[in-house]
Amino acid sequence: MHWLLAHQGGWDEALMFAIPIAIAIGAVRFAERRGAKKRTESSDSEGS
Repeated sequence: MHWLLAHQGGWDEALMFAIPIAIAIGAVRFAERRGAKKRTESSDSEGS
């Protein structure tokens, strides 16, 4: 792991920043889709 964290011209620092941001964006999108699906299901059950 030591070789991965050594300075490699900036790409490793970019990954250390980009990967957590990508995970956070993915989690937010997942939560939004899940919430929208639950809202749709609850509004469908209220209308029946």
